[in-house]
Amino acid sequence: MKRWVVVALGLIFLAASNQDAFAWKKKVAQSGMTYLAVSLGARESAMGDASVATTEGIHSIFFNPAALADISSFGVAVNQVNWLVDTRLYGAAFGYSLGRWGAVAADVVYMDYGEIMGTQVVPHSVDIRGYQLTGKLNIQDYAFGLTYAYRVSDHYAFGVRIKRVHEDLGKARYAVREYTDPETGELVRERKVKDWQLSAWGMDFGSLYNTGFRSLVFAMSMQNLSSDMRYWYEEFSLPLVFRMGIAADVLDFVGESDHEAFDWNVAIDALHPTDYTERLHVGTELVILKRYAFRAGYKFNHDVETYSFGVGFKLNVAGVKAQLDYAYTAANYFKDVNRFSLQFMF
Repeated sequence: MKRWVVVALGLIFLAASNQDAFAWKKKVAQSGMTYLAVSLGARESAMGDASVATTEGIHSIFFNPAALADISSFGVAVNQVNWLVDTRLYGAAFGYSLGRWGAVAADVVYMDYGEIMGTQVVPHSVDIRGYQLTGKLNIQDYAFGLTYAYRVSDHYAFGVRIKRVHEDLGKARYAVREYTDPETGELVRERKVKDWQLSAWGMDFGSLYNTGFRSLVFAMSMQNLSSDMRYWYEEFSLPLVFRMGIAADVLDFVGESDHEAFDWNVAIDALHPTDYTERLHVGTELVILKRYAFRAGYKFNHDVETYSFGVGFKLNVAGVKAQLDYAYTAANYFKDVNRFSLQFMF
């Protein structure tokens, strides 16, 4: 058992120590539908998105579907992310325990881009600005998912999430031929109209390993695995990312005394995305009386998000367990990000 712990710790810290070594490989603009890479859950986001080994409940399907295996009843979860430049991301899911046969869940994720005005390049004789407005764009991005998770033993669980993603950029005209008008000398573009939309299948896979050594957990996940897609000449895929992480209640390691009134969870995730350099996420959570939670975290080498903090509250009324979470994340170059999550277990 100790050998597995040493290996897990070694891999995590090896990824952390080699961030500078990978910095030369700037893998940007290689993915599409990147809203799928935005963290949905407020609890996980408040902990710096160090989530692969700490996520729990219905929200877990968005981070590590293996954790869904530990639900014991029916549950519903909703999420809202007030994202960058006045966009919003919404997620909703419900899950059901099948007892010894595992657990299942269904979810939907929707990206709201707000109001976007379309433009079209025109000759200056038509508009002195060189362009004209074409009206509001009706851009749609959404995904539907189905998840199955199964606990193989007291130590190991796995989960798989299959999703159908769709993107509709609306109808737009594009140039098929350009020539110079011999009479006016202006550039003329012949255009056609095309409906720019794509649909594809994606898959998430996760595993969760309880080491049996105190509360130490080791977990891995792969998110947004898909085939290549194409809008024009460039091919792209969903924002694939590999995660590996560890988590534990550190109070389990400081003595044998009873600490039921407090839990101090700490988590570390190492990420290998296909469209950016390697990252390291760290987070912590202090839980008081199993009801009140205070969280903080940090994302190293992230292009937008940095430090985060948040709070959570659990309530049990007439057998219904409710959990409300909030997260604040500081964002570089943009307005800061706020997240809200609500979960009910019946």
